[in-house]
Amino acid sequence: MNDKIPESFWSVVKARFKLMPDNLRIVIGGYGSLTKKDILKHLEKRDEIGRLLVKMQMEYLKVLKEGYKKFDDKIR
Repeated sequence: MNDKIPESFWSVVKARFKLMPDNLRIVIGGYGSLTKKDILKHLEKRDEIGRLLVKMQMEYLKVLKEGYKKFDDKIR
């Protein structure tokens, strides 16, 4: 994974996870179950799991934006 993730992406994803409930758990195949505390640690370390979490969240936001655009186009 040599592709560079912009600093702003790390900040956005970390902020999103900080706002989530403390009992949050995410299961990632091959990595197991992660608590909110685990997630924030991986984002701090910017390790393989942290990079995966950033990419997943940015893809989610991209899809959300595209869905909004389609909705907005329909109501105009």
